[in-house]
Amino acid sequence: MSENLGGIGAVIAHKITHAFDPNGSKFDEFGNIRNWWSKEDYNKFTELSQAEIELFDGIICGGLKTNGKLTVGENVADLGGLTVAVETAKKENGNLQELFQAWAKIWCGKMMPQFRKSIIAYDSHAPSELRSNVPAQCIGDFYQTFNIQPTDGMWLDPEKRVHIW
Repeated sequence: MSENLGGIGAVIAHKITHAFDPNGSKFDEFGNIRNWWSKEDYNKFTELSQAEIELFDGIICGGLKTNGKLTVGENVADLGGLTVAVETAKKENGNLQELFQAWAKIWCGKMMPQFRKSIIAYDSHAPSELRSNVPAQCIGDFYQTFNIQPTDGMWLDPEKRVHIW
């Protein structure tokens, strides 16, 4: 169960979360462009989306700087998908280590430098290693599960962690 949640479960939740990412959030349940948010909720969501942009903006990946604004929709959905998977596993007494490891495995891959350059310049998706690592770094259970400390490479200071969902 935990491995399935970290793999296909998080991907399904990612897809559902797209309805609430910075693009999908502009449409109502019928697909019409309509602001259905309360002013307060939308302002808070915009603030959190900006935090996600800032989190990804300028990360060096393969020697290249990433563009947080370009990838914000996918990054918000990745964070949403992983968050839903973790919360579901916790409710079902799942194994979070297995979940996070499955999450990391779905993003395993290799790419040539030319392809990485193209992805970072034009794709709305961040490079796969960032899609694996950065959402996990925003979830407190990740630190507890693997006993990650401030001196570890995967540590992200708590004030930089984005919590949208």
